[in-house]
Amino acid sequence: MFDKGDLISYSVHGVCRIDEVCVKSLAGVSKTYYELHPLSNETLKISIPVDRAPLQLQKLMGPEEAMALIDSFMAPGIPWIDNNHERHHNYSAIVKTGDREGIAKVANTLMRRKQWSEQNHKKLGNQDNQLLLGIQNTSFNEMAIVLKTTYDDVLQAVQEKVAVNQS
Repeated sequence: MFDKGDLISYSVHGVCRIDEVCVKSLAGVSKTYYELHPLSNETLKISIPVDRAPLQLQKLMGPEEAMALIDSFMAPGIPWIDNNHERHHNYSAIVKTGDREGIAKVANTLMRRKQWSEQNHKKLGNQDNQLLLGIQNTSFNEMAIVLKTTYDDVLQAVQEKVAVNQS
């Protein structure tokens, strides 16, 4: 269980602070909820039932895990799927699991495809680009926080790994 003030990783909104742990009654049923907000948006308030939290909330990764994830961009990501619909479905499903290693592999593949597209005077598809931006926003910001650096520094480190090892 998390406590008030804890920083956690929320699969959808990235790093969030728990503002309160409270009991709410809806339709005569009382449940304990986490009240939290994303660090990137202080005005957004989110309520998550504590009994559903393990599916969506995780402790922040440690610095060692963050460095290992950054280093993982040296290797190829997951296989590219040519069918847009199938690719978006499969890659989004991986992201929804919250598995950081799997998410990094999806980002890795999308970053490599984006780089390849730009080198060939093309653009990454809109769905792919939106998924990549979402992953970068949540995962890279979490890495920046635990490594006590900036999002831009993490992004640059990852981009350098991808560029050096373009497959």
